[in-house]
Amino acid sequence: MSENETPEAEVPVASTPTERTRAIRATRSIREAQDAAIPEAVDRRNPDRLARALAHAQLSARIADDNRCKDILLLDLRKATALLDYFVIATANSRRQANAVAGEIDAEMKKLGEHKLGMEGAEEGRWILIDYGDFVVHVFSGDGRTYYSLEEIWGDAPSLAWRDANSSPAPAPAPAENASETTPAEPESSDPSA
Repeated sequence: MSENETPEAEVPVASTPTERTRAIRATRSIREAQDAAIPEAVDRRNPDRLARALAHAQLSARIADDNRCKDILLLDLRKATALLDYFVIATANSRRQANAVAGEIDAEMKKLGEHKLGMEGAEEGRWILIDYGDFVVHVFSGDGRTYYSLEEIWGDAPSLAWRDANSSPAPAPAPAENASETTPAEPESSDPSA
């Protein structure tokens, strides 16, 4: 054999398809071939940890509100995924505001002994993610929130209340249906001839 000649390459032998491969090929959709998934994630074993995670997620939402973030949501993801329990989603008006909110949330969580696993996106300010393990805080810019639309992705997750009953501002009254409800009532007079 000379230097310029190449040895004959072995031709791979086609393997016989497995039963699973045949099932996938026989169906029109990969979903039909997938194993049945458990529709709900497992419950946490330590209820104190769950209660602490909820309290800290609610506090994070209140800090975002105190710093004038908009459209704040607290989503309960316990039934959707086993990876975490809660999402806090907020929208900041500017990159500077987003960084201030993220910094304040992180400082408050450190005071409470909740250490973050990671923080991403602080440099860009479009989407700042703070991961605390049991809950994750997302601070978006307006266009970042629209683009990523986490509340649509996790649309099945219920939204939880995060405001304190004592400190939440009273909701504005709903507009009245007819004009008689909006005009103040005249005081009743004791004079029957009036």
